[in-house]
Amino acid sequence: MRGVSVEIMGQSLVVASDDGDEDRTRALAVKVDDKIKTIRTSSRTPNSVNAAILAALNFADELECLRRDHEALLSHLKVLNQRLSEAVDEPR
Repeated sequence: MRGVSVEIMGQSLVVASDDGDEDRTRALAVKVDDKIKTIRTSSRTPNSVNAAILAALNFADELECLRRDHEALLSHLKVLNQRLSEAVDEPR
């Protein structure tokens, strides 16, 4: 695991990177920082901790929506695969 230096909310942090992709880790830190800035601007939340919590909730919601979409796609692919198998197995 490597440490990657990033800045979020004006704070310098060293973040552990499992995959060693420092550019990806920095890009994620920029997304987090941007999300917090957007929340602080739009909600007038002066408290940094509250802004960080709201950003985390936003990301968690996005992740949950993507997880549901992924499960729906897998289910749809399973149905399509079953139909295809049945069509191939049908006698001609």
